[in-house]
Amino acid sequence: MDDKDLFEQLARGPLKHNGFDDNLRRKINDQLDSPHRSLRRPWFVRWGAISASFLLIVAVVVAIWSWESFSPEESDKLSIPSEQASTSAQASEELKINPIPHSAVLIGLRADSTQDGVSSSSYRTIMVAPQNEEITIIGEGEGIWMPVNTNFWRVDAVPDALGQGNQTIMATRADKKQVQLEQPVEKNDTSMKQTEQLLYAGNQFVSILQTTKMNVKGQEIEQSQLWVNEVKDLGPAERLKDADLLATTNFSLSEALTDSNTLTDVDQWAIARENRKWVAKQPVKLASVTNVSEIQDLPTISVELTKNIVKDEELALSWKEVKSLESNAVDAYTSQDEDIVAIVTDSNITLYPYRLEDAESKKLPIQLAPNESVVMVQWATQANYVDSWVKLFSKWFANSANES
Repeated sequence: MDDKDLFEQLARGPLKHNGFDDNLRRKINDQLDSPHRSLRRPWFVRWGAISASFLLIVAVVVAIWSWESFSPEESDKLSIPSEQASTSAQASEELKINPIPHSAVLIGLRADSTQDGVSSSSYRTIMVAPQNEEITIIGEGEGIWMPVNTNFWRVDAVPDALGQGNQTIMATRADKKQVQLEQPVEKNDTSMKQTEQLLYAGNQFVSILQTTKMNVKGQEIEQSQLWVNEVKDLGPAERLKDADLLATTNFSLSEALTDSNTLTDVDQWAIARENRKWVAKQPVKLASVTNVSEIQDLPTISVELTKNIVKDEELALSWKEVKSLESNAVDAYTSQDEDIVAIVTDSNITLYPYRLEDAESKKLPIQLAPNESVVMVQWATQANYVDSWVKLFSKWFANSANES
C-alpha cells in the first residue's frame, strides 16, 4: 500500500483492523513467558555484592581474634585509668573557675547576753561583695536579712512593750514597708519570761530555741523547746494572733526533709553548726537546755540535711589549707563558685580570694563582738544576682543607718 491508498482509507473513516493485531499479541506473550530476563544484573554487579559480603565476614573474624589476643596490660593502655580520668576531669573543672572574686555573701550574726538570769540576743547582717575586683563591705544592718527565692525577709528579735526581758522572733518582707514590731501588753505576765533565739537561717527555714521561765509558788521553773519553722510564717500579725505559733507551724525533721521515713520523724530538733557543716541536733531532755551554747552538746542525728534546708556545699579547701591561711580557724565557708573563703575564728571572720596569688594582701577581716556567732551564710554567684544584691542592700542598709 502506497501513501495515496493510505490517505484514501483514512479519509473514509476508522481503520479496518484493530491496532492490537496477531503479531503484537505474540510479542507480548513471549515477554510474559520470561518476565525476569530484563531484570537480571550484569555479572560484575553480582560478583561485587558477593565479594563485599565475604570481606565483611573476614573483617569481623579478624577483629574478634585481635581483641581476644590483647593482654590485660595492652588493653589498659588503650583507655585512661579511672583515677587519671577523674583527675583530668577535675583539672578541667578547675580551669573553668574564675579566680577573680565575683561572689557576694550575706553573713548573719547573733550576739548573746545575759541579764538577771535571762538570756537575750541581738542580730546583724553584713553584706560583702566584690568592688573593682576586691572584696568589700557593702553595708551592715540590724536583724538577719535572709534571701528566700527572689525575695528577702528581715528576721529580728522583738522586745516586749513593758521591758520585762521577753523577746519574740518576727519576720517581715524586706521589700515591704517596715511595720512596727511589738509584743502585745497582755502577753507580758510578770510571773513568766520567754525568750526566743535564732540558731540558724537559710533558704526558707529558721531554727529557734524558745526558753520559758515561770515562777510557780515561789519556785522558778525553766522549760526549753526547739522549733524549725518557715520564715514566712513568722509575720507580726501571725505571731500576735497565735501565742503558740512556733508549735503549730513547726516542721518535724521528716517534714523538713520531705522524707516519710519514720526513723527521722523527730518533732523537737535544731539546726546547728558542727564540724564545718550544718547538722540536725536532737535534745535528750529539753529542760536541760538553758543556753544556746548548750545546743552544740546535743546528740547529732545521722541524717544529711537536704538542699531545701541548707544550700552550703562542702568546703572547696582542705582544712589544712584553711589553717595555712588562718591558724586559729574554727570554721569556714566557701562560695559555690570557689572564689572566696570566709574563715571564722573566735574574734573575727576573714574573707580571702584564696585562688589569687596575692590573696593574703587582698583579705577582708570583719571583727566579731563578744559572744557573737554565725547563724547565716548565704552566697550569690551569678553576676545579675550579685549586682541586684549590691543595689538593694546599698539602699536598705543606708536607710537603716539613717533611721538609727
